[in-house]
Amino acid sequence: MAEQKKDGEEKDGGEALEALLGRLSEGLGRVLDQQKALGDRLARLEGRLETRGDEPSGPAAPAAEVRTYDYRVLHHSRCYTIQDIRGRAAGMVSVRRCLALRELDQVRTRYHTGTGDREVQYAYRMLTDGGKTEPEWTPVEYRIGKDAGADYSAFLGMPVSIKSGEVFELRHEIRLHNAFSGRNEWVTLVVEYPTEAFRLEVLLPPGRKLVGARREESEGASNSFNKRRVFPRTLPQTGQVSLLWEEERPVTGRAYTLFWDW
Repeated sequence: MAEQKKDGEEKDGGEALEALLGRLSEGLGRVLDQQKALGDRLARLEGRLETRGDEPSGPAAPAAEVRTYDYRVLHHSRCYTIQDIRGRAAGMVSVRRCLALRELDQVRTRYHTGTGDREVQYAYRMLTDGGKTEPEWTPVEYRIGKDAGADYSAFLGMPVSIKSGEVFELRHEIRLHNAFSGRNEWVTLVVEYPTEAFRLEVLLPPGRKLVGARREESEGASNSFNKRRVFPRTLPQTGQVSLLWEEERPVTGRAYTLFWDW
């Protein structure tokens, strides 16, 4: 009986050892497979880096973007300044730094629409030294074209053609009359061209209490989302209240709106 029990224990011990070795072998196999997969990924990455080393430096627009758009917006800064507490007098200044994707004899941009009377001016300037100096603005004539729906475009005639790859700035300035006289107001920036970043700001005059402010994104007439509260900031020099929205890589075709109650 003792010998049979000993033989049984040895058999059980051998089976346990064999199972343990099997699990170790299986685990080692998985580790080797993972190492091989990692080695393949590193090899592909090295190949891509070597290939990129032969490409020219600098940002390049995708081919589809070049076929669809005339230019890319590197940065868009737009500021609305409401000058009186009743919202009767206001101004808007919009500056877009752009990269031409083809030769341009005229530049198309979105025409600013909304309530109230307005006086509109457009100007442009070329940046030939990477923006280190700021040349004078050159006023340009424009014509208005009706697009689909309620959208309008302004076509700016360039005194000199802008060559592909050149960087230029567009300035859009508006004097607004009776445009913000309601208790609930808003401004909207529509990203019509591929844009790397924008800065949308509203400056409210001191002397009228701000009840609240928010921002939201939208696509189409009723599809709004990403609604968030906007926290106002008082400028110590002027007492104006600033509502600011800065966004990197906004979605082309999407509308970005600042709302406020006062």
